[in-house]
Amino acid sequence: MTSVLAAEGITVEREPSGALGRCWERLSGRHAPETVEAALKAAFARARSEHGWQAGPDTGGWERLTLMKGNWTVTTGFPGEPAQGLQAPVIVSLTCVDPVDTPTAPTTPSAPALAPAPASS
Repeated sequence: MTSVLAAEGITVEREPSGALGRCWERLSGRHAPETVEAALKAAFARARSEHGWQAGPDTGGWERLTLMKGNWTVTTGFPGEPAQGLQAPVIVSLTCVDPVDTPTAPTTPSAPALAPAPASS
């Protein structure tokens, strides 16, 4: 998912769970507020079309994207409006059903790392 997000201009840091028996990861970063929603939708569409992720369960009208692959589920919500001059936060959560069988999230082909966007002053 990191490379899929990067392909849409969203640079995130990976935070895998450090606890034994827990099966989750969080990707977090920031993106321009004007394009963050479109970039997240494009990244999730790319994950489906190029990397085998499937649409996840309906979230009951919440503004959230959900994908599934194997025993992994990935979700993200659309950030609210940040204060003027700040970038929008991006948080993508990955969880699995059976932590014993899958110690790390499914990978996608590597993409070149993108430098984080400069902070606005």
